[in-house]
Amino acid sequence: MTNPSLVFGVGIVIVCGLMLSGLGDLTMRGRLVMGHWLGRVGFGEDKFLLILAFIIGGLAGAAAVGFHELIVLIRAELYERPNPRKLYGPWIGLLVLIPAAGGLAVGILTNYVIKLREGHGLIDVLESVSRSSGVIDPRVAFERILTSAITIGTGGSAGAEGPIVQIGAGIASGVGQLFRVARQHMPVLIGCGAAAGISAIFNSPIGGVLFALEVVLRDFSIRTFTPVVVASVISNFATQTIFRQLLGHEYGAIFTLPKSLAPLDFRFGQLGYYLLLGMLCGLHGVLVTRMMLFSEHWFAKWKFWRAGKPAVGGALLGVIGVVYVMLFGWGMGRDKFIAVSHYAMPAFFGDGYGAVTPMLGPDFYVQGVTAMALLGILAFIAVAKIVGTCLTLGSGGAGGIIAPSLFLGALTGAMLGLLLQAMGLSHGLGPHAYALVGMGAVLAAVVHAPLAAILITFEVTRDYQIILPSMLACIIATSVAQVIFRDSIYTAALRQRGVRLGNAADLTLLQRLSVEQVDLEPATVVRDFDPFQRVLDLTAETGATDFVVLDRKGLYIGMVTAEDIRSALLERDAVPLLTVSELMRLNVPVVRNTDPLALVLDTFARYELSRLPVTLRRNDAKVIGLISRAALMRRYQKGLNEGV
Repeated sequence: MTNPSLVFGVGIVIVCGLMLSGLGDLTMRGRLVMGHWLGRVGFGEDKFLLILAFIIGGLAGAAAVGFHELIVLIRAELYERPNPRKLYGPWIGLLVLIPAAGGLAVGILTNYVIKLREGHGLIDVLESVSRSSGVIDPRVAFERILTSAITIGTGGSAGAEGPIVQIGAGIASGVGQLFRVARQHMPVLIGCGAAAGISAIFNSPIGGVLFALEVVLRDFSIRTFTPVVVASVISNFATQTIFRQLLGHEYGAIFTLPKSLAPLDFRFGQLGYYLLLGMLCGLHGVLVTRMMLFSEHWFAKWKFWRAGKPAVGGALLGVIGVVYVMLFGWGMGRDKFIAVSHYAMPAFFGDGYGAVTPMLGPDFYVQGVTAMALLGILAFIAVAKIVGTCLTLGSGGAGGIIAPSLFLGALTGAMLGLLLQAMGLSHGLGPHAYALVGMGAVLAAVVHAPLAAILITFEVTRDYQIILPSMLACIIATSVAQVIFRDSIYTAALRQRGVRLGNAADLTLLQRLSVEQVDLEPATVVRDFDPFQRVLDLTAETGATDFVVLDRKGLYIGMVTAEDIRSALLERDAVPLLTVSELMRLNVPVVRNTDPLALVLDTFARYELSRLPVTLRRNDAKVIGLISRAALMRRYQKGLNEGV
């Protein structure tokens, strides 16, 4: 029987994908009427964002449920429906075949059908906020639901949280484009979509808000806080309603805890152990980040059929799964170490939450194996999870890094707890308590977002006692990670793409302002085949000192700057012999009319120029003017005075 929430959620996303066609004029008229009415009762432009946040929250919540149910459906058909004694017996080869087939399907969809960028797409969301003020193709939402569900459902080691952020962001951008929202407000809507997704998938409305503000927007002003809160709350409410009304059961987040879990008892004597846990989690967070960057770089350089790379990653993950079953299943007289009733896949396949759940209860640590044997098994699973995640996401599989981070954090805490227990230093606290705290600490170290990690951990456990040790471990883990490697997994990838994110309030302002809000200077154009004397004549006629160089087809290829002219004039005898092509700089980048001023300022700093050529977002070869460093600073000062 077809799952109604699945159909409803996917249907919502398809509708969002069609938002930009046919309805633009109608919604624009409605938006103008509503804006006029709100203005009459004292509500400005920013308040209209609250209405859109309400819409985004509802749509993102429905999409999150559909996404979650699609993952569950695929996983159930491939891993739960077959007899586990056969799957982990004579049919064990399916552990290689299923992830490989899932990877192949994702590769084909990404490269030949939908043709959108593969990977753990939260980085794409951050880049869109930085480069294009949050303008995202709404089709991204539908593509992420499909490809991420296939990756995770077939066993790929990845999580649903990164994709649901991109799904929410795609929906939010579609809503913003549909209602013709001003460009400076689009990033706020993207934050609404991100918060709504996290709120729904984790049942964590407060954590969703902080994640959006801390990671996506990097802005805690009241201007952004209010609509993000609205979207997060509405998304959570919509998700609960769908679960109860359509599915007939209580809202269960994608991650659940043992019902018998007792509250933690935090004591002063345990302080040092939580400090140690934070340091270990910081180290593991850096390890995950560096290995992910390495794997992506390695797969990108590998000369192989691009659509087939995710299949290779899935097959290699499956091989590790077979080794795991043989060692810790057959070798111990079981199907596999963590029972099928808890998690039908090998522990490090998929999001792994079903495998983590028993680790968060005390019963897991008294199941007939010695503490040291259990420690060895958990160490193998931890290594397999890191390698499996790198194989899945590095090869081009779709999914997020948050679930693997939580998984590794639980293992890190459990292993430390087992060691302390074996040494008689546990102070009455079982390994499961350290596993709980470790989840948030590794997440904080990987994404450099301790506030969001603390709140997500608290909202998942609903145990107030976890706040104190979690705060300590998350802050220590983040600090250790930043000392060793300054970038989070997201900012490191963005840095490779030439995007740098800052934290200061002035950079937040510069992120909100774009090139099109600055007065541009007209571009003085010369051709690459022109004699240098032409540049001198134009300088005398117009006073221009920086020139845009075009080729014979009229396309931008470089610039001649005032410094280049001064250098040429030192050898006056050579002036009649020089051409523009011999003087021009080929490495001067263009900036787009939609680029934020923070990105432009960074470009000025790297190239030490006084002016940069400006192009339209969709045509990098057509220069429309020049932006000067002085004009940028004037616009920045104006923004400070206006309180933008």
